[in-house]
Amino acid sequence: MNKTVSIIISWFLVALTMIIIFNFSAETATESTETSKGVVVQVLDIFMEKEEITPPVIAEYHLPIRKLAHFGIYMLLGFCMLNAFEKSFRIKLWQNSVYAVIMCSLYATTDELHQNFAEGRGPQITDVLIDSAGALLGSLIFVALLLLYQKIIFVKLSKRNRLYN
Repeated sequence: MNKTVSIIISWFLVALTMIIIFNFSAETATESTETSKGVVVQVLDIFMEKEEITPPVIAEYHLPIRKLAHFGIYMLLGFCMLNAFEKSFRIKLWQNSVYAVIMCSLYATTDELHQNFAEGRGPQITDVLIDSAGALLGSLIFVALLLLYQKIIFVKLSKRNRLYN
């Protein structure tokens, strides 16, 4: 794939993830609760029988699943952000990793401030911490996959060189 196209696609995925996050944060408290309850019901439907999914059960799992969703979307953002940084900037992987996590954490902070403007919602420092932890894990997964890929390529090249030498 052309390097320029690869960079554009990488940053497009970052922007798309940020837009999704922004749209969820723009929901009012009522809309956000309804959205997350819908997700909770879908998740519980995987693990429970329909008749077991009652309002008290939904209430019990609502907060943990909501926080896991925060963590997960920022894990995706961290992965995409580091991918975009790696494709765009010729600096060391660890530096790109630090910059990617910082950018995701800053976005998490502005995202929480953005919630101030949605009716019934407000910023929570715990969400910034959960989001940042998700971004960190997403970046670590990217690094692990990149290093694994490089090791596989190195092994293949080493075997090929042994065949020709």
